[in-house]
Amino acid sequence: MFPMVSRFATRVFVLAMAASAFGCRSKETVSNAPASASAPPPDPKVLTDAAVGQALNPGQAKPYSGPVGHVSGTVHATGDAPPSDPATLAKIPQGKCDDARAFYGKLFREGPHRELGDVLVTVTGYAGYLPPAEPFKTVVIRGCAFESRTIALTFGQNLHVVNKGGEAFMPELRGAKSAAIMVAIPGGDPVTLFPDHVGQFELVDRSKQYARADVFVLKFPTTAVTGIDGKFSISGIPAGEVTVSARLPATGQMVHRAVTVVAGETANVDLVIPWTAESAPAPSAWAH
Repeated sequence: MFPMVSRFATRVFVLAMAASAFGCRSKETVSNAPASASAPPPDPKVLTDAAVGQALNPGQAKPYSGPVGHVSGTVHATGDAPPSDPATLAKIPQGKCDDARAFYGKLFREGPHRELGDVLVTVTGYAGYLPPAEPFKTVVIRGCAFESRTIALTFGQNLHVVNKGGEAFMPELRGAKSAAIMVAIPGGDPVTLFPDHVGQFELVDRSKQYARADVFVLKFPTTAVTGIDGKFSISGIPAGEVTVSARLPATGQMVHRAVTVVAGETANVDLVIPWTAESAPAPSAWAH
């Protein structure tokens, strides 16, 4: 079983708060008085082996050890270009967080040749149980932004938020029960967040209202998220017929492709996600 609670550095401040419910644009008050540096770490709902096993491996099968292959490719956009998001841009300080303006300033992110960033890619339909390779997934803060607008975890994994920027962040995982708010100090130890069920969450920062990412907690580890180059690579897939799916959370658009995975080989799968301005949600719905 993966450890659910990690030790926090003494420089990490713990701010007491009531558990927050998942919701859009919620307004909450946080105490300005940090707890003692020697205070114990937060006490989130701890997942049991049985709870994780029932979700990921209800048949209690042994981990798959047969032949495997790989899937890789690139996701592109087609149709209209992403419009600007003036409501989000208005929240980002000009001249101070220009990287965040480029990162969050449009409905979705594209590369120079319409490569799509922040796309959740999954492989499903194979036979066999695959456990996650690590007990946690790391997301890095750079400048004034999270490194991705989409994050994928396997149920049972924790989310480590590492701050490599120049300002403190107060990350929160909306949709999960929480006993405290932690401060991610630049260059400090990770802040650990605890998804407590399968489903969709939202990673936000309490001190910077524009910074957010969609977090998907799934029942399988065969996932990837594209960077601004649109590329993805998923290894260790049981050989046979599978389904490769790509979802752009910002628009809700999804595409699927049936693929044959051959042992020891890489299946190249290029995907295209269409989008038109006519199908766009109202701008007021872009910010969650």
